Amino acid sequence: MKGMRRVVLVFALFLSIHSVLEAKVTCTGDACAILPTNILTQINNVDQVLQVQYTDKVLQSMTEAAIITNINSSLMGTGIVNRFQVGTGLTLAGQKKADIDILYGDLNFRKLPNVGAAISPNFVVAVNLGWLLGNGPSDTEPDLKSFMHRFNLYLHGFSFNFGDGDVQRIIEQQLSNTKLAGDITNGGFTLRYHLVENYSDGYGFFEFAGVSLGLGLHYQKQAINLTYSDSSTQAITLGPAKGTWGGESTFNYNSTITSVPLDLRTGVRMFYFLTFFAGAGTSLNFGTTDLVIQRSGPLTISLDSGAISTSIPANLQALIPSNLLNQSRTGTLGLDVSGKALAPNSLGFLVAGFEFNALITKITLEAMVSQQVQSVMAGFKIAF
Repeated sequence: MKGMRRVVLVFALFLSIHSVLEAKVTCTGDACAILPTNILTQINNVDQVLQVQYTDKVLQSMTEAAIITNINSSLMGTGIVNRFQVGTGLTLAGQKKADIDILYGDLNFRKLPNVGAAISPNFVVAVNLGWLLGNGPSDTEPDLKSFMHRFNLYLHGFSFNFGDGDVQRIIEQQLSNTKLAGDITNGGFTLRYHLVENYSDGYGFFEFAGVSLGLGLHYQKQAINLTYSDSSTQAITLGPAKGTWGGESTFNYNSTITSVPLDLRTGVRMFYFLTFFAGAGTSLNFGTTDLVIQRSGPLTISLDSGAISTSIPANLQALIPSNLLNQSRTGTLGLDVSGKALAPNSLGFLVAGFEFNALITKITLEAMVSQQVQSVMAGFKIAF
């Protein structure tokens, strides 16, 4: 919970400053009248700095995480299908880039977190096109195989609302003062072609998965709403003014991503039960990610005499009435801010994992890495 409060505070505090020029921050009460003129001037001019150096980078991290979950969603493993398979899985993606320091005049923002995360459940169906066309399973005798046995088609899709019923109750039990709602919709397909066919020793001790080339089209849409009602207050510093700010924060996150991945895969199966696979590819991507943050609550600040001597020119210090020093003032601070990021045109990735075979059941763990983004998809399939 402490980590969540830190993220809420960081987003709310620093993105509120970003929005001053856009008149999306409202401040009422005595607390708003004690800020020195030079600090107000710096706050009014820091929006572009925060937009370029922080807000855009955080949104880009979130977009990259959404893309990787979109690509890593078919539970393909080595890409071999004998007849057809059905299964389900869950994809998680996240990244933690280096913290960001922003220095602007007397405003100092250090170690702002730069993180991204995404989640995507999926239902998966895979079929061998040779079997589908009535030519028997792909492991049929070589002289009976057709060219279409080299093709496997993977379909995936899911629509999930995690703000209703039991799911919402579990969220409220784990995260007090938090309401989480939203929808995740995804779908797509991948067509794999075996450039090099698989080879088996016939006894199940060793099988080479060959080399397959896959081309897909994946779509994902996320709409997530989080409301956090904080009963405590967090520290806030605006130049020489220090104090606390509390209230309710609402995050609205939306992403719409379309990806066209192309990848090569290979692998080996040993003693029938265990399969290892690996591959590499790249993806063309289209879409946007946007974030809207709203926060409103009581503000209590006071001018710190020690901070004034270091952050305000001497000629301006004399203009500050002595009765304002170290005296708390209250007010209300509200904000309504937003940011938007485009999906990167291309993204390279590596994939690796293993599959455990037990009769007709396959338990698959598939990891994908792209730059600093990591994704894991875990699930199981039934092969027929």
